[in-house]
Amino acid sequence: MNLKYNNIKQEIKDLGLNNKKVADLLGISVQGLDYRIKQDLPTIHWAMYGISHYYGEPDNLVINEKV
Repeated sequence: MNLKYNNIKQEIKDLGLNNKKVADLLGISVQGLDYRIKQDLPTIHWAMYGISHYYGEPDNLVINEKV
């Protein structure tokens, strides 16, 4: 899954997650998640990047293989 940073809430939905699950994964409250999204903090973008790669489609992940 390619993450589009212009709409993090839609990306959460596209991953099949909800705000509560993402907040639990990050160890923050739902209100804290909403605050970080609204403030457009860089840390939430990095966190969503990691979550999208963990929960995204395996075909979109880069796998380092020795040739």
